Amino acid sequence: MVGVTEEGNGLAEQRLYDAVAHWDTGTGYGVADLIHAACQALVDGLDSATLRELAGASVRDSSWDIGDLVVRSLEELGVPYPGTVASGFALAAGGGVARRPGVDSLRLEVSPVPGDAGGGFQVQVYLNGTEMTCAGAGLGMDPYDILVPTNCLVGTSQPCTDAIARCECGVYGCGSTDVTIMRDGDLVHWDWSLEVPMMRGVSFAAAEYDVEVARVAADRSWETPERAAGRRVLTGMDREKRLFYGLRPSWVANDYRDQELFRVALQIDGDYQVFVDTPWRGRSPEDLAGEVCTLALPPSAWHATWHTIIPTLTQPPKIAGPSWRPSRF
Repeated sequence: MVGVTEEGNGLAEQRLYDAVAHWDTGTGYGVADLIHAACQALVDGLDSATLRELAGASVRDSSWDIGDLVVRSLEELGVPYPGTVASGFALAAGGGVARRPGVDSLRLEVSPVPGDAGGGFQVQVYLNGTEMTCAGAGLGMDPYDILVPTNCLVGTSQPCTDAIARCECGVYGCGSTDVTIMRDGDLVHWDWSLEVPMMRGVSFAAAEYDVEVARVAADRSWETPERAAGRRVLTGMDREKRLFYGLRPSWVANDYRDQELFRVALQIDGDYQVFVDTPWRGRSPEDLAGEVCTLALPPSAWHATWHTIIPTLTQPPKIAGPSWRPSRF
């Protein structure tokens, strides 16, 4: 979904390039934007015989025919094909590419999921004052997905692609917006993919970006006791040891059937779900998390329940101890 004003990509070549980049040849998604971009390119002063054909194309034309027009138009105009311009760079006037300037501003906010009665939260992304996740897939990611236990928004010199928005139903994959983050000296670049909220990448001054990313990661004002306990558990969990047993954390939250039980859910190689429950008993999140972290013991010593993901499995996991029991739903 493209619903944000495209500030900062004033070049006609860049706008055409962006429209081609976000056109999906398989599904046809973005073909109307592509044809409109070709029309706008003519208005903005670009011109070639094939660009005129592309501007006069129909959304009902075959992807193959439109693709042929796109390739020939870009060749005639000297515009590079999408995928050939490095992340953090933009087309320059008169041809070539230039480093994108850090002219964008970022503000991050953790807020409740609208209409959610179960304590759901989302990380909202405000770019130049406009919220981006609703313009993308529809809903910001849960803080556990991008801030805990690792802050995935930290920019490094190695490009990293992370989910930034999910469908309004709460499921990433039903609707998805990703962002590739890369540090480039004194700048940090974001480039969107999948359901993009705008037709251009954005770039930030690294010093300001780092302050904002660190601030939202350190902000605990939104946390409920359940969320505070969950953060401590996820952060304190020895993931290397868990992986040794084939266990991967799945989620942590109060049991929806009994809010006095805090549940840690893990998966074993996609075959089993394993649940470890700890009663609150009026304790603080810190004290509860301290007891949950008895997960540091070998799994055979846990009091746990298990559930098969694959219906044909009937036996407990190999790592199960004498206190493991089948889970009942």
